[in-house]
Amino acid sequence: MRQEMKQEQDLPISPEVQQALRALVQENSYMQELNIEVLEIERGFVKGKLKVTDKVLNPYGSVHGGCLFSLADITAGLAACTYGVYSSTIDGNMEYILPAVDTEYIICEAKEIRQGMHVSQYEAFLYDDKEQLVDKATFSFYMMNRAVVSPKAE
Repeated sequence: MRQEMKQEQDLPISPEVQQALRALVQENSYMQELNIEVLEIERGFVKGKLKVTDKVLNPYGSVHGGCLFSLADITAGLAACTYGVYSSTIDGNMEYILPAVDTEYIICEAKEIRQGMHVSQYEAFLYDDKEQLVDKATFSFYMMNRAVVSPKAE
């Protein structure tokens, strides 16, 4: 069983799953409202970008912590979905290291810690446009029994 999981981890993500995950972001109004864009998708890894606008700033002029958490959760969740099934967040923990101020965008890189059959763990690192680490997060996801790409009817 462990050997099968290891072999699956070494396989590239299918183009159909990659396309479906990109479409999910483009079609979701919440993700669009936050100006989230997917830059890279690989098996167990997603790199996303949030364009900073006035609507995501808190009263102090930095990117709102809830917005940063959403970016990390979405990006890590997409990374978990690269194995071809949808995921749902079980829990998440965010460490706010630096305020995200005076930045045009935030980059989030989410990578696999452990991909399980039922529960997976991912970590996310958020950087400002000066490449400073502003936040890091860890998430656990429940792996749903629902395929990202619907099987084709024959």
